[in-house]
Amino acid sequence: MNIPVRQLSPEPVNGAATDRGFTLIEILVALLILGIIAALGYGTYRAARLSAERTEESLQRSREIEFGMRMLVQDLAQTVPRPVRDILGEKRLPAMQGTGGFGTLTVPTTTGSGTPLGSNSTMSFASQSFNSNSTTVGGTNTNVAALIDLTRGGWSNTAGQQRSTLQRVSYGMVGDVIKRSYQMNLDTVQGNKPVVQDLLTGVKAVQLRYLDGNQAWQPQWPPPSLAPADAASSRPLAVELIIEFKDWGRIRRLVEVAG
Repeated sequence: MNIPVRQLSPEPVNGAATDRGFTLIEILVALLILGIIAALGYGTYRAARLSAERTEESLQRSREIEFGMRMLVQDLAQTVPRPVRDILGEKRLPAMQGTGGFGTLTVPTTTGSGTPLGSNSTMSFASQSFNSNSTTVGGTNTNVAALIDLTRGGWSNTAGQQRSTLQRVSYGMVGDVIKRSYQMNLDTVQGNKPVVQDLLTGVKAVQLRYLDGNQAWQPQWPPPSLAPADAASSRPLAVELIIEFKDWGRIRRLVEVAG
């Protein structure tokens, strides 16, 4: 017995067909909303990415300054009274030979008692040249502003090389970069090429002062009042170091010289 099958057709809703699609306006509105969401999302991502990059750059800069200041402080603190000879072996160079600094500090510095060192709002420290036979950063480069030469102790020799544990170190400025230089031999010899390292970048000015045995600050070392025989092995009691960076401002360290 055959039973007839009745075809059921969908009932229209409010008189409209159910197979109706999206209109062009609806698609455009949806695309507009999607574009706005994508733009907001990209902006948030870009801001987070830039923030992460700035944070990483700041951390790297902080590590650079921390490492450079630590090297400077260690070298100054471990200065030993060991003069060196020039390349001809005819003249003794002082164990420490330092200038007053280089550049201009934009913020007035003060003494330990809080008294300003000068009445001007800026302080300039002209570059002073070391003896031409001394080991300076960059060799004979006339663009190098020499800061300080010294003999330091405590140079570890874990490799067991045939060398002293004393090290002759020189600091100088090339442009806005403080460079550290050392040589394997204390006394300068022919063909002894120094090892040069970029220590601090973005430096605007450097000031150095030296505390003598009379508790007086000197703008250079050895002070002119010392006899040549005493100046060769003389060391200050302390060294005041002020470095002004273009981006970080001023950093001051007061380093007591050991011994």
